[in-house]
Amino acid sequence: MPVRVPNHRIAAVALATVLLVSITACSRDSTTETDSTSAPSSSAPASGAPANGQFGTLTTPVCGPASTTSADTGAAGTGANVLGVTPDSIRIGVISDVGYAGAPGLNQELFDASDVFASWCNSLGGINGHKIIIDKLDAKITEYQSVIQKACEQDFALVGGGGAFDDTGQTARLSCLLPDFPGYVVTPAARGADLQVQAVNTSSDTKLNFGLARYLNATFPDAKDAVGYLTANFATTINLKNQYQDAGTQNGWSTVYDEQYNAVGESTWVPFAQGLADKKAKGLVWIGEPTGLGKLLGALDQIGYKLDWVAGPGNVYDAGLITTAESALDTNNVYIDSATTPFEATQVPAIGQYEQLFDTYLPNGKKNAALGLSSFSAWLLFAQSAQACGTNITRSCVLNHATATTSWSGAGLSGETNPSTPDDPSQCYAGIKATSKGFTVLDWETDPSGVYNCDPANVVTLTDTYGPPARLTDVGKSLADLK
Repeated sequence: MPVRVPNHRIAAVALATVLLVSITACSRDSTTETDSTSAPSSSAPASGAPANGQFGTLTTPVCGPASTTSADTGAAGTGANVLGVTPDSIRIGVISDVGYAGAPGLNQELFDASDVFASWCNSLGGINGHKIIIDKLDAKITEYQSVIQKACEQDFALVGGGGAFDDTGQTARLSCLLPDFPGYVVTPAARGADLQVQAVNTSSDTKLNFGLARYLNATFPDAKDAVGYLTANFATTINLKNQYQDAGTQNGWSTVYDEQYNAVGESTWVPFAQGLADKKAKGLVWIGEPTGLGKLLGALDQIGYKLDWVAGPGNVYDAGLITTAESALDTNNVYIDSATTPFEATQVPAIGQYEQLFDTYLPNGKKNAALGLSSFSAWLLFAQSAQACGTNITRSCVLNHATATTSWSGAGLSGETNPSTPDDPSQCYAGIKATSKGFTVLDWETDPSGVYNCDPANVVTLTDTYGPPARLTDVGKSLADLK
């Protein structure tokens, strides 16, 4: 079997490489603060983009100048005594791990998508006349708690970001009553935590959307008797693997292989490939980063063993998989369970508009990354909720509007979910198949969009619990303390 390394050597790398986040070699400079006005602000976006403040399926503008009347009224008025809000600006924190030395530029798309949204929104007049000012908070993997503390001192809310060690900052965030509209969450403590509204939600501590399993059962009915699982040797990724294994069991799968690999890397993947062959595995659930999967596929080719299918979550939707696996992707069937709309789904207007906004405001940015779509969706939900507050933008008002939202798809950037019920993940998933030539969208029982399968049976109630999420009561507070 492969040689193991002590956990203390893999802690930072493990979460950087396998927790539904994408590693890039991008080393673009990111300043601490930006008002997102370096891009064009006096002209509308390129032809076909949402020049009037609409986006995708959202027909009501999410941004615009100050309203003559306030949708909500109250003592706070135009921002008096509200942290991060002035009569003409609103200060927002965005977290990412771009400064992690082991992978410079990690999740740069969270910053880029936020910059693009703010530039576009400010060009239209801001959020009810409030210009968005972004504080870029670089958690560098291990500094999540410290950037939360910084945000507590200056920001109205967190929007569109995320960090690998997000469990470490929940106590501080709830203590200072800081709302969060994350681009993604990772740990059990962060998933479904209080004062948080997820625009893209696929799991809770008791439920998981694993609709791809239904497709695999229908397409490869014999594989369910011999399924393997492979993930990194780190507690958080093992926890995620356990959720998928739990859901797989309820889909009738029998486990014949359950192994972990070194998150710092393997010198050879042949032992894993041989282990799958020895167990006569027919299916494999991979919870890890895409290049590792590509190397494993190459090792399977090397020993001449073919699985019926390989399945992975949305982070495997990455060009690194194709460049690493190459022709091995044509030997094994590799499928991806995505919560966001694939960029290949060009029939969805929001995808084209998102790309056009990048071309206008940040042409050299990281445009084609799934986490960027999640971030932009979070911004849309936040802005819509804040816009509904009129000039009286307070944390309680924005959260009230956001948590009252019962249907949300990021205007087409993701599957439909219900932000008002965080314990109930979205019923929708987009199935993607990877080949050596690129990615294609599965057409299996999809809705009229031709992208998503939204059958209620996609969501599995887990037999174990994987939490609990952080609560205000943990820090001696309640919603009544939110102003």
